[in-house]
Amino acid sequence: MKHRILYVNPNSLMGGGEINQLALIRHIDRSRFDVEAVVGAGGPYVDALRAAAIQTKVIQFEYLRLGSRRLPTPASVAELYRHVQEDGPHVIHSASLAEDHHSAIAALRARVPMVHDQQTMVPRALLFDKWRARHSAAIICISNAIRDSLLNAGMAAPIVEVIYSGVDPDIHKEVDGLRIRRELNLSGFDVVGIASRLAPEKGHTYFLQAAALLKDKFPNCKFIVVGSPMYAPPEYEVDLREAASSLGLDDQIIFTGFRADVLHVMAAMDVLVCAADEEALGRVVLEAMALGKPVVATRAGGIVETVVDGVTGFLVPPRDPASLASAISACLTDLDAARRMGLKGQERVRAFYSIHQNADRVQSLYRRILEPASGGSPDERADGR
Repeated sequence: MKHRILYVNPNSLMGGGEINQLALIRHIDRSRFDVEAVVGAGGPYVDALRAAAIQTKVIQFEYLRLGSRRLPTPASVAELYRHVQEDGPHVIHSASLAEDHHSAIAALRARVPMVHDQQTMVPRALLFDKWRARHSAAIICISNAIRDSLLNAGMAAPIVEVIYSGVDPDIHKEVDGLRIRRELNLSGFDVVGIASRLAPEKGHTYFLQAAALLKDKFPNCKFIVVGSPMYAPPEYEVDLREAASSLGLDDQIIFTGFRADVLHVMAAMDVLVCAADEEALGRVVLEAMALGKPVVATRAGGIVETVVDGVTGFLVPPRDPASLASAISACLTDLDAARRMGLKGQERVRAFYSIHQNADRVQSLYRRILEPASGGSPDERADGR
């Protein structure tokens, strides 16, 4: 019997959570599972799902404000519930325990097992959060750091499991960094870049300050900032550009804005920097490692689980531009050693962070939920899965 999985995401923009969810859905074994996605209206995620030939329904997820909290409107929960009744999923898998209140209520009412992803740190939890967790069949945490923060906040579910986000370990075969170097006039330059949505917590200010400390020592280096302010106000990008100019970086800095071909842009880099105050895991770090790039990242959240300091890159304290500059300098001073770090990173992604491993572990979790007495289907027991 094929089981049907309904993937829900109230968001419609294309952030890390959506990229993680899309990668998972694309790698689900269709001989064992049917899949459908329900997502919020009005953003590029809908187009990405449909481009991947994934059956997709759009719902207007609406919220009521209660102080600083957002609660789902009864009408939007009812719309999702009606779709669950019509679609008949065996499992509902939400991309966000933190944001997707609609699924928890609809799943409980329809008596469908609920799996939540937790992709952000949990500083604290209210009673409603704990209620949603307790009534979930499972919570998938994308790092040990996330799991620890979840449990420390008092949120528990029958299953709380760490399953790392997965990336394609062969993406380096599909990118064209030379094209980007020609487009951005980077030929002959060393390139250090940061790639993320523009937001204060992503540490762009510290990246710019580190670049200012390095610009005279490495006049042949270009620093590139890839991304746009998805959630931050548009003025934030203006502020960053003005800060770069005030730091004397006009001749060495490039702001690319949003790039749909971000992996190609990362392939043009010699060093990838993640300067975030905190990261759940750091998908961009995994992608850079899969591309064979050395990573300079902050010792924050789940990043310490991905980057091996001195082996696949360097870890530095958050909010410390001097340490950031020192680690970048070490890479630029010996690019051959930096490239060897990048190759070690590729090996690490293949061993621990492959999308194939991610999909296998999630599908195993579905089977444990749906067939708890047997520990899996007869076919799976026969072949040792």
